[in-house]
Amino acid sequence: MDCVPKVLSDKAASGEIAAGLLPTVDTFRLASSFERLGHVGIAVRGRARSVLLFSRKPIRQLDGAIIAVTEQSSTSAVLLRLLLEVRYRLAPQAYQRGRHPEADALLLIGDEALRFRQTNMQYPFEIDLGFEWWLWQHAPFVFAIWMVRKDVDAQEKRQIEIALMKALAMNTAQLDAVAQEYASTLGLPVQEVRSYLSGFVYRLSQAEEEGIARFKELLDEHHLL
Repeated sequence: MDCVPKVLSDKAASGEIAAGLLPTVDTFRLASSFERLGHVGIAVRGRARSVLLFSRKPIRQLDGAIIAVTEQSSTSAVLLRLLLEVRYRLAPQAYQRGRHPEADALLLIGDEALRFRQTNMQYPFEIDLGFEWWLWQHAPFVFAIWMVRKDVDAQEKRQIEIALMKALAMNTAQLDAVAQEYASTLGLPVQEVRSYLSGFVYRLSQAEEEGIARFKELLDEHHLL
């Protein structure tokens, strides 16, 4: 099922899917009904390059600003609040879902962010949320985690995990072909797309686990869940 993060989370919450790559913040919210599927997800150790805040002014000057937030995002929207309100101690006037011409800054993720940055003439400042987290916490940031419903049969869980690991190994081995196909969709140079895709961490190590734990700790501390 090809869904943007927020829609996928909604489907998981409503019981429409049994397993999927869920936004990290929603894995916390759905912890009573979902559990981890192996140690697989999407993380970065530094720049994400597709989780971007496009701004009319430097990030430290966004106190009282109106921030437009893509409707596709769950985790990135909460990460943005942590960065602005906790790291920089700012108080934006409002966070508004969707695109708004009057906004002082615009948060976009994924393909939407990659496409927008090619034609952006409105926002001179481009802030990478993955990099901001890295500078602040000195830890990887995990944007999404593979999860499965707890009530799924154990054998079926194992079959899903095996299929997932096989797909991950195949795509990693064929990264050039994946980049070629993705580049044609985005209208970007193949080498740029290959570099972008190779920047993600898909097998989560202890460093990523510590990043997840720190994110959860901050969300709990500042009542953002």
